[in-house]
Amino acid sequence: MKYKIVTVIILVNAIFGNCHVTSKTKNGDPTTSMPLVNQAQNVSDIKSGEKKKDLVKIFNLNDSPVYLDDVLFSLKNQNWTEEEQPCLHTTLLLLHNLQNFTLWAVWNWDAISSEPQGLLYGSRFQLGNFDQCMSAPWYKNQPELRTQYCLADIVLERTDKPVKKRISDPFDPYQSALNLLEYQSVFRRPLNELTWGVCVPVVCQPKSVERLMGTLLAHSHLGTAGLRAHISVNDPCQRADKSMQFDGLFFAFIGVMGSLVVTALICTFIKFKKKELNDNKIRDNIIVAFDIKTNANNLLKQSGEGLEVFYGMKFLTICVIVSAHQYGIFNGGPVSNGTKLDEDILTILGMIFLHEDIVVDTFFLLSGFLTATFIVRAKKLPNLFYLFVKRYVRLVVAYAVVIFYICAIFPYTGSGPLWNRAIAGDTNQCRKNWWLSLLMLSNYIDSENICLVISWYIPCDFHFFILTVTLYWFYKRCPTAGKILAIFVTIAAVLTPGIINYIYKLPAIQLFTYDFITNPRGPLQFHMTYIKSHTRYAAYLIGFFSGYLYVYCAASDNFNKIPKKWSILGACLSIFVMGVVMFTGPMFLWRSYDVLESAVYAALNRPVWASSVALLVMCLSLGQVPLIKSFLSWYPWVPLSRLSYGLYLIHTVFIARNVYVTRNPQHHDYINIMTYCLGIVCEGCLAALVIWLFAEAPIINLLNICFKFSVNKQADAKAAENTSTNEEKYKTFNRSHIQDNLPTAIQIDSSKI
Repeated sequence: MKYKIVTVIILVNAIFGNCHVTSKTKNGDPTTSMPLVNQAQNVSDIKSGEKKKDLVKIFNLNDSPVYLDDVLFSLKNQNWTEEEQPCLHTTLLLLHNLQNFTLWAVWNWDAISSEPQGLLYGSRFQLGNFDQCMSAPWYKNQPELRTQYCLADIVLERTDKPVKKRISDPFDPYQSALNLLEYQSVFRRPLNELTWGVCVPVVCQPKSVERLMGTLLAHSHLGTAGLRAHISVNDPCQRADKSMQFDGLFFAFIGVMGSLVVTALICTFIKFKKKELNDNKIRDNIIVAFDIKTNANNLLKQSGEGLEVFYGMKFLTICVIVSAHQYGIFNGGPVSNGTKLDEDILTILGMIFLHEDIVVDTFFLLSGFLTATFIVRAKKLPNLFYLFVKRYVRLVVAYAVVIFYICAIFPYTGSGPLWNRAIAGDTNQCRKNWWLSLLMLSNYIDSENICLVISWYIPCDFHFFILTVTLYWFYKRCPTAGKILAIFVTIAAVLTPGIINYIYKLPAIQLFTYDFITNPRGPLQFHMTYIKSHTRYAAYLIGFFSGYLYVYCAASDNFNKIPKKWSILGACLSIFVMGVVMFTGPMFLWRSYDVLESAVYAALNRPVWASSVALLVMCLSLGQVPLIKSFLSWYPWVPLSRLSYGLYLIHTVFIARNVYVTRNPQHHDYINIMTYCLGIVCEGCLAALVIWLFAEAPIINLLNICFKFSVNKQADAKAAENTSTNEEKYKTFNRSHIQDNLPTAIQIDSSKI
């Protein structure tokens, strides 16, 4: 009986003890409790309920101050320097008010991710709530409560020294989680690296922020294993009271583009009102050059050279490149399922994204092909200087507009936890090396700071055009020596990438792994073989030779048509070889490295791809391949293909903007990627259309006007010189004849002869 009474007393004390949730902390601050009104309401609801005899569960909120007390104790017992004292005092005040559940303190602390989440599944970015940190309602009236948002980069390493052994299954559930954190793979992202966003008082310096992040990390679940954390705050913290100021470049861009738009609108209006214009007047030619309707119609013109398949091939190629860049840039940003992305690399679709860089060689081949068809069909070789200038202007106008936009406007188009870090990757480099880009030297000089990573293609194309046209000019002057030189250059173009790979022991190709997409300017291979003109020339040369062969076959009566059977067979063979090249490249990720094998593949994979594309072009243009030929020759591809250059230049800017304004990690799946790609293609085409109508087409037209009147002036001068010479000869002949045969009494007025 005594034991029963004791048991009842203990239960009564436990029940009444749990009903009271207010207490004192060791610092003497009252903690927050559940309001008594709510407690009474809950008790009355329970009493009126059906289950009156059920035991009521009361949630004890006093467990949370234990965490805050530990944080306070840890912060107080660190060696803070004199300049860090204001940050310490403000942070302690924040934590004390947080224990009191004061609004401003809870608001600021609520904007912080209390501990990393999803790190083992590849969620590297722990960003908290950026907008809550930056947009408190009282910031304008209470400046002492202002905070700043800082990003800390953290690298974790284990403090114990386990026996190193090969891990066959990094996801063995019964092993230590430390093994997974330190697991390294050539295509998997490192799981021991994270970027953590924190909302701290404005008086805190980067060193103080590192202390706070170290304390929070130590009290998280990652601190239970004794991990050592290397924390660094390298980027300037963002403050709500420091908005970005518009600089001179911003207003210069607005002024230049605004002037071009106004000029185009005025010229379009004048041309609309004035139906007939004189082609021999410079003023009327300038009006036509800026006419929006004329320039828009030029996008719709279809050439009848038998190469209509180029339109579809060109636009679909840029769509593949956009999708690959969307996949890569999205993968390098905040994603919640990064581990799943890494696993997808081993799938067929993932391997396509790994080696999508080979698709760019299609552009080189098409460019060389068109160069050959133009220059070979010319009855007389045009002036080389005019050709080079026209090619330069064709490439540089849209390029300059995009660089100008990145330097002047792009920094103001977004905000977010990662925004300043992201735009610095392109804006700073473009502001520093814009002149190298416009001089077509960016892929050779200071390529570590190349403006707009994808722009390496442009100087390569320009260099290829100059060198190829010069070689053809030399061939026309000295056929035998020209052929020998062409053979030598072709062999050198094919072997050079392999030789460089062999000397420097580089990987077979530059694969788009996680390390590369997060830092594309970093790898040695990117600068040694990927962006250099002398290592990418083979595809352009193959295109030029293919174009030369096409012109010869099209003009011949015997080779101007390929039988349907052979054209289908050739098309199937070319597609098969392209697939082999595409899927064999990623296999070097899990093959043991062999320097000779890698060098051979580096030398041959791009020429083989280009030859396959050339074979497909020849079969489609000179033969009959049902469905494929009609699909690629579809008329809507015509304007889209002409906008593909502008789309190529601008699409990564739009992708980066969409990825780095995100506030939280995004879930990745292929439906989302496809949706994003469609949006980027549409936005990019609209931007390319604007650049074409108001900048690219007018400036190209003005250049043609300069050449037109320059040539006309030279022709007129030459004609006048010939006329003057003939007239002088006529005068001399008639004067001598008349003077010899007429009587001397008759005076001859030579001016009237």
